[in-house]
Amino acid sequence: MKFNLFFAGIILLVFLSCEKDDVPVKDSSSVEATVSWPQKTPQLKADGRFLKDPCGNKVSLHGVAITPSPWFNGCAVGQCRWDNYNVTGCLNYNNGIIDKLSNSKNEDWYLNYIRLHIDPYWSNNPGAATKGEDDISQFNFERFKLAVDQVIIPLIQHAKSRGMYVILRPPGVCPQKIDVGDDYYNYLFKIWDYLSNHSSLKNAENVMFELANEPITIKSTNGDFGSNTQPHFDALKLFFQPMVNKIRSNGANNIIWIPGSGYQSQYKGYAVNRIEGTNIGYAVHIYPGYWGRDNNDPMVFRANWNENIKPVADFAPIAVTEIDWAPAGYDVWGKGGVTGTAGQRGFGANFKALADESGNVIWNLLSPENLIDKGSLDGGIAYNSDPEACAFPVHKWFKEYAKKSVICSSVK
Repeated sequence: MKFNLFFAGIILLVFLSCEKDDVPVKDSSSVEATVSWPQKTPQLKADGRFLKDPCGNKVSLHGVAITPSPWFNGCAVGQCRWDNYNVTGCLNYNNGIIDKLSNSKNEDWYLNYIRLHIDPYWSNNPGAATKGEDDISQFNFERFKLAVDQVIIPLIQHAKSRGMYVILRPPGVCPQKIDVGDDYYNYLFKIWDYLSNHSSLKNAENVMFELANEPITIKSTNGDFGSNTQPHFDALKLFFQPMVNKIRSNGANNIIWIPGSGYQSQYKGYAVNRIEGTNIGYAVHIYPGYWGRDNNDPMVFRANWNENIKPVADFAPIAVTEIDWAPAGYDVWGKGGVTGTAGQRGFGANFKALADESGNVIWNLLSPENLIDKGSLDGGIAYNSDPEACAFPVHKWFKEYAKKSVICSSVK
């Protein structure tokens, strides 16, 4: 009898630790009825089109991008949260943002990942003039390593304590033109060689890698600079595949997100010439005016999605690592976008419908200011809770996602 009870107990524990997708909510008025917080962050894997947890369940992640530099932490609007390379101030503010946007008894945003930028503020020579974030002339590798240890890893560890995954992004943005073997290629290669060898990042269960931010054009295999033709996608593979190979040869099996061209809006050629390896997904940016057309029109948006995103979404996970929207008059990148209603005019609701229909899209808003008023730790819903701006609907949607998805613990 004891023998049977023992094995019955084991079976019960396995069943409880491997809950299935879309667990019914016993009390629809309370997310806590389904989600206990902080959740654990067992290592995920890319399995075909989907991210999956150790129990084989499909995983849905939703979050926000965080850039731990003064400019993006209030200084841009004259309300600096900290300044002058103040590591303690930086961590206090950004940890506070993580706390506010992950579930607690006082907050109910239910985010479960962040996209974390290693900003050039930390990795460049202090005070040195540059032409922009694509200027790597003042990159200081020793400062970069120090920033990883003092700023980035503590933020990643705090995110983990809040049940949040992290998509890690390298410092800065791609220049207008990139080419296999050029200075920017070598810059990225050196960064990813270092990060994928770092003992706190290599195979860290909550850490994923996004290889670059917003490639625009690349020198094609035919020798011309441009984007969105097969020779340009063939060149993108030649650009990013060696970085993937280096990460894997370093022993890191972290999920890798591959950017496309056209400010991360073009991907169809990857379906013809895929990035090779395991745990590979594609990192996408989408705004209301992308592809030169008004994506508030649901038919236009679907056509653009089907042409540019669906070819890779048909075989790999997708992470939309930048998106926002708000009507004209609000300070957002996605100016002129409205939430609208799925199937009718509107950007936000139609994006959500496309992402949900695809079933393998994780996504995050561009910044905390897209969610909470002025990025303040005591701020309410941004844009005065305007339902046509991104904060108000996302506050509702992320809570609904949280009700349906529980990530299981690893079974050993």
